Amino acid sequence: MPPIPSYLIPLVIVLVIVPSVVAILLRILLHFDLVNQGNKVRRLINQQSVNKPRFIEYLEDRFTDASSKLEQVNTGALIDQVYSRQRLFKLISYEQIEYLCRILPNLLVSFGLLGTFIGITINLTSLSQTVSDTNATDVSSLLRELQVPLQGMGIAFTSSLVAILFSAVVTSVNFIFNTSLAKTRLISSIEDYLDNIYLQTIEGQTQLDKVVKAVAYSFEGFLTRFGQTVRVGVESALQDKIQEIHNANTTTSKLAEQTFVRLGEAAATVAKSSKDFQIASDKFLEVAQIFEHSQFPQKLANSTAQLANIQSNFSQSTSTLATAVQAIEIVVIELQGYSKRLAKFGEQITSNNQTSLRLLESHQSNQKSLAEMIRQLQEASQGFQLAVGTLDTLQRRVVSKADNLDEVQIQLKTLANALNNSTDGISQSIKSLGDQIGKGMSNQANLNNSHLSVIATNLQEYISQMKETKNEIYRLTHIIDRLANK
Repeated sequence: MPPIPSYLIPLVIVLVIVPSVVAILLRILLHFDLVNQGNKVRRLINQQSVNKPRFIEYLEDRFTDASSKLEQVNTGALIDQVYSRQRLFKLISYEQIEYLCRILPNLLVSFGLLGTFIGITINLTSLSQTVSDTNATDVSSLLRELQVPLQGMGIAFTSSLVAILFSAVVTSVNFIFNTSLAKTRLISSIEDYLDNIYLQTIEGQTQLDKVVKAVAYSFEGFLTRFGQTVRVGVESALQDKIQEIHNANTTTSKLAEQTFVRLGEAAATVAKSSKDFQIASDKFLEVAQIFEHSQFPQKLANSTAQLANIQSNFSQSTSTLATAVQAIEIVVIELQGYSKRLAKFGEQITSNNQTSLRLLESHQSNQKSLAEMIRQLQEASQGFQLAVGTLDTLQRRVVSKADNLDEVQIQLKTLANALNNSTDGISQSIKSLGDQIGKGMSNQANLNNSHLSVIATNLQEYISQMKETKNEIYRLTHIIDRLANK
């Protein structure tokens, strides 16, 4: 047998022996790892206590998340994805080991065939040169020259033999340690565990829950389609009506805007009128205060004090003065009634709100009436001043006739006291009335500027009462004058 060339041994070790040994070790380790994990999964299926592999825990998390989001979980795809990421010693994946062990026998046979063809090629080249260089008559030299080509035949058959041997060994190991079968068993066990064992422990993933979810999903789709159909039908049926309603709303909004503008203008007019009325009220209060601070009561009291000497001459006027007192009491009662009407004025404001628009139109006439009332008050003041002058005249007349009127001193004193009391009551009533009128008019201006007609009516009544009081004073003056002439 020819010796093996020295360069052939390293090539055989590197290309054939080392890959074969590595593949065999990886195959055995992978097989044992898959079998071990498969046993653990079967224990989980049998509900036995065992430490879960990490990739099983990861699968459970992924399966739980997918079950909560999907109606049907593709368990096989999930397991394949997780299995493809598993690594042996965190270096090489399970898929790579299985693929290496599956193609290595064919690769070894390919190396053997490559060495065979290389050796045959070398042998044929050497034989061709030897035959062409050697003399055919010299047999011994021919045999010596043939030894070199025979070494090429050794290379060919040695490489083929070694490659086929290790290919057979790797194939035998693959058959004995069948990782494909172990993988199939592991994956089927994991599917059984996830679908039939672990799925029951997930809340809301029972068969009834899935049916309910499916019904709910179908009903939701039905409601969506039904809503779309109804909306399309309603829109198509009511499109013209909706446009008419839109146009009507637009017109209404424009009218409302115009109304608001007019109301704003009316409010500005009312505010201006309120200011004018407030000014008139202030002037009226000033007139009332001037009347209140006048010296009429004091002068009247002095006159009555001086008339004490001629009281006896008024015995015949007792009944007349009683009538005057009753008239004054009636005036006081009417003034009290007016105060009550002013108290009820707040209640009348509510009912008068409905007539506020009409009151705005009569504002100008009310201003004229207010001016007329002020003029009448001034006339009343002049009447009071005239009464004071008349009383002064009466005083002078009474003084001139004091000697003739001693017999009526007692009646005149009584009359003077009654007249003094009446004057004080009238002064207080007028003062209270002025305060109440001022307060009522101020409140009226602040609350509602559109109630001028009611105030005008009340003021007109007050003026009438003042006129009646003035007439009574004039009548009393004439009576006193008539008695004095007697």
